[in-house]
Amino acid sequence: MFRFRLPLLFIALLLLTGILSAASADPEPTATPEPVQISGRLSEPPAEIQKMIEIALEEWKAIDGKALPLSNKYTKWVNDAEWGWCAGFTSWCAMQAGVPRESLAQILEKPEGISEPVFSCSAVSPGKLLRAFQHMHRTTMIPRKGFFVVYGDRYNYTVHIGLVTDVKCLKDGRYRLTTVEGNMKSTVRMYIADYEPVDVYYEQNRKPKHSNLSVVPEEERDGEDTDSRTFQLRVSDSDGSDWYVTCFLMTWQGGE
Repeated sequence: MFRFRLPLLFIALLLLTGILSAASADPEPTATPEPVQISGRLSEPPAEIQKMIEIALEEWKAIDGKALPLSNKYTKWVNDAEWGWCAGFTSWCAMQAGVPRESLAQILEKPEGISEPVFSCSAVSPGKLLRAFQHMHRTTMIPRKGFFVVYGDRYNYTVHIGLVTDVKCLKDGRYRLTTVEGNMKSTVRMYIADYEPVDVYYEQNRKPKHSNLSVVPEEERDGEDTDSRTFQLRVSDSDGSDWYVTCFLMTWQGGE
């Protein structure tokens, strides 16, 4: 009788382990709240967010495409180790601008969806930043100046993060995004690309083969590619698949 209970106990432990693992896993990048409907007129962000944009642009200009080590001033606020610093850069810009922020642990202790008009999280990875903003119901597929932008590739929906510094509405419902991003080509780099507000992660069964980003037509570009500024799109180092916008993180309540 006892020997028949052991397999049942083992199966029960496996099921319990699976349930606990699923509960502790990071939530997938559902855009919550539902995408904000934005009119043709894009409103300006609050003062703290505008200051964050200005600081990011100042850093971009000052570095001017020079390569930085993996341990730099955008990581020193955490430790002296070497690590990929895209989230470190966005968090550093927010800190320098005085944007209200808390750690991920502090944010997850709060009730969901309760946050101030201006909000951020001090985190060292795109995944942690995404989780913090999801908890506060502050993700969307609609871009605004001063929002963080999370990128994905076919196998990782939090491969990178940057800061939206400018948004222009295009006639066909798309947007022209200008972003400043740390740890790209080992520097702070500006990217200009056209974006269609489509959640390709879900529409393409969580492994998108087609991106919601597209190249700005050559006749509409206001300059050439440089070490610090480019119109090129990114592809995955692992399999060559196109990067896409997973979602935007709403650092301010920017919807009309």
